[in-house]
Amino acid sequence: MVLDAIHDWPVKDDVSSMEYPIFSLSKNPDTRIRTYSRGGKSIRVIPSAYGAATVFDKDILIYCISQLIRAADAGITVSRRVRVDVYPFLVGTRRSTGGAAYERVVDMCRRLKGTTIETNVKTNEKEQLEGFGLIEDYRVTSWTKNQKGALELELTISDWLYRAAMDFDILTLHPDYFGLGQALERRLYELARKHCGDKAWWEISLPLLLEKTGSSQRPSRFKQEIKEIVARDSLPDYRLFLDETARPNKLVVMTRDNAKLICEANKAGKLLWVSAFLQKTLKNVA
Repeated sequence: MVLDAIHDWPVKDDVSSMEYPIFSLSKNPDTRIRTYSRGGKSIRVIPSAYGAATVFDKDILIYCISQLIRAADAGITVSRRVRVDVYPFLVGTRRSTGGAAYERVVDMCRRLKGTTIETNVKTNEKEQLEGFGLIEDYRVTSWTKNQKGALELELTISDWLYRAAMDFDILTLHPDYFGLGQALERRLYELARKHCGDKAWWEISLPLLLEKTGSSQRPSRFKQEIKEIVARDSLPDYRLFLDETARPNKLVVMTRDNAKLICEANKAGKLLWVSAFLQKTLKNVA
């Protein structure tokens, strides 16, 4: 199918890739074999020589999944094979539309195709050990003048992701997700959306958060970066707080819907606890 050039599109992401650290946060080619295992579920990420697919490479998968769901909702026949007009993709994911951007899209496809995922995590209630690339194949159908960048391309997303999309094992992301410029910020938003969701708050220890983000940083550097992200307060939908009174330290994620937050905190008998975090926000603004 062809993905139409649209602008106000609902941003959809599959739950499994939000939960597990599949995508690299590294700015440099990441050729490490990474394994994450918890609760009987395991993910092994095996990159190619080009390096593992990054959280920014994931944008093209989010774009494809979102448009596939939109088309299916409209009664259009869809398949894993899609054709993407690159300019609308760049605009829709808030990327530069300069010449080098079209070359970077080809590199994204190389990393997505070359990264092998081996997992027993199920999509659509189907559990089995699988090994697959994030995209099965890709083909540039229209090149830029210098023959290095893609104006249009076709790709086939993995059956694993396609099953998740077609059976609505997905969540809606805030469009401002694409405005988050740091990989860890994006990963924190994914985890917040997955675990906090429609709840008022969610807590996680920093050691477990380090695992779930897939970060390769030392714990001390990871904590410092978390502090910087908390101070910037740039995530859509959620506020982040670092609870250094807890042992081990915790990241606390709270909805930006203050009315809901106060209501739920009052019901849970945690109004003072929530208020203490909100007062920190007011002090920082002042």
